Amino acid sequence: IIGELMCGIVGMAGNFNKELLEAVLKSINHRGEDFSDIFIDGEKGIGLGHNLLSIFNLIDENNEIYDNLEYNKQPIILNNLVLVFNGEIYNFNKLEEFLRENNEKYSKSKSDSQLLANLISYYYNSNDENLLESVKSVIHELDADYSFAVYDKKHDNLAISRDSIGVKPLFYGVDEEQDLKVFASEKKALWKAGMADENIHDLTPGCILYNWRTVDLEDNLINKLINTDFKHIKSSYNEYKDYLETKDSYEVYNELLRDDLYSAVEKRVENISNVGLIFSGGVDSTILAVLLKQIAENRNNNPIPLTIKLYSVGVENSQDIRFSKEIAEELNLPIKTIIIDETTVKESIKPVLTAIEDDNVMKLGVGMTIYLAAKAMKEDNFKVALSGQGADELFGGYNRYLKHFEEKSLFDAYFDLDEEIYHDISNMYHVNLERDDAVSMANGVELRVPFLDNDIINLALDIPGKYKIRNNEDLLRKHILRDVAKSIGVPDYIADRPKKAAQYGSGVNKILKKKVLRSFDINEFINSLMEN
Repeated sequence: IIGELMCGIVGMAGNFNKELLEAVLKSINHRGEDFSDIFIDGEKGIGLGHNLLSIFNLIDENNEIYDNLEYNKQPIILNNLVLVFNGEIYNFNKLEEFLRENNEKYSKSKSDSQLLANLISYYYNSNDENLLESVKSVIHELDADYSFAVYDKKHDNLAISRDSIGVKPLFYGVDEEQDLKVFASEKKALWKAGMADENIHDLTPGCILYNWRTVDLEDNLINKLINTDFKHIKSSYNEYKDYLETKDSYEVYNELLRDDLYSAVEKRVENISNVGLIFSGGVDSTILAVLLKQIAENRNNNPIPLTIKLYSVGVENSQDIRFSKEIAEELNLPIKTIIIDETTVKESIKPVLTAIEDDNVMKLGVGMTIYLAAKAMKEDNFKVALSGQGADELFGGYNRYLKHFEEKSLFDAYFDLDEEIYHDISNMYHVNLERDDAVSMANGVELRVPFLDNDIINLALDIPGKYKIRNNEDLLRKHILRDVAKSIGVPDYIADRPKKAAQYGSGVNKILKKKVLRSFDINEFINSLMEN
């Protein structure tokens, strides 16, 4: 990876002017305060905008820290194509090599956005200037978290896309009456453009919005998850042990998972020098802490160390604070504890609701812990954070998963468990990921989620339910992940710590429900956001 950036992107088509596009872009300026610019084609009635958060303290090929701002400025105009991009490309070197081998005129990309523009341009020229087919080809090549839009000036076509699981947000709206179409990284940008909430949609991850119509790619991950027929799978076996015989052994999955986790974390910190970790002292975040420490120690050939700092949020003496401090000391990693009380929660409620654009109290509670951690990171000048998001969905961590074992045979229970896990992963983008992105980016901090690496997702989907929840009495759940944790050096008292959701482990939920929300109208506040 050469150029790291996290940003806000917007686009408008139809009945708009430059002033409106600039106002829409400014409404999500918190996503990137390092540089902003727009592209407008007045004749075609199309405009694109980009706010840049450039990740400083990058490490270049000469093992020196540098500032990559200049190479990340967008929109990028390359011949017929105009690109705005939000994200990170993890297989940068592989794609760079592909372009070098297949295009004798190719010159090195100096940022992820430049690489993506070059890749789309390569396929565009190879596909007789068919933008849709070019973007389809590019999507298949990317190992990345992203949302992007590319406009073909010559043929007046617009393609918008989003990564396969929805780590990066993308909303769009179409209002035929106003002759207005808008897309953006956050809903508030569409509200600012005058788009009514009922006309705003989430772009389904892994899809392409082509000239404002959704093109569903049959092989995308969400479709695979939604369309898996568990009744059909179940009908092929007489007993659950027959199904297990078609799978790898527990030991093989354990080893593969350990390797994939290390790789997923490593690629997300590959050429940065500072990283914060949202840390609860639970098994998921402690796995990431241990792996980050190993990666930092293994940077033998790089004279620039990886600086790691843990951030834990909670009321005084809450579970998360107690466990976090204890394990941080044991791992010899620096930790900042953000101690919260009723005043902190009161002060944070409006900025968190403004970020998440949602009146769901559970989202508010979880979002607030991430918001406060990211706020502390910003104060420390950290721009990249990791979190353990996704581990509970992938490895059966939630208590509700045990309901499948209450009255059914193990044969039925395990297939029903798999079906619910598939459902939860396919819906993570609007249940969890958009919230987490919004509250971290409200502080100018980019959140990366190693558990949602493509390789880990595909592996986790293949791991049988029995390896995640051993039986109806397995109250800890996430069995294979806890075993992996122990194998990499996570102490048993953390590896076997029961699941406690962020809003409960931190104590935020109690303060919200018992004190703050009694005198605060969430719905009224969300409605006021739409009107501004």
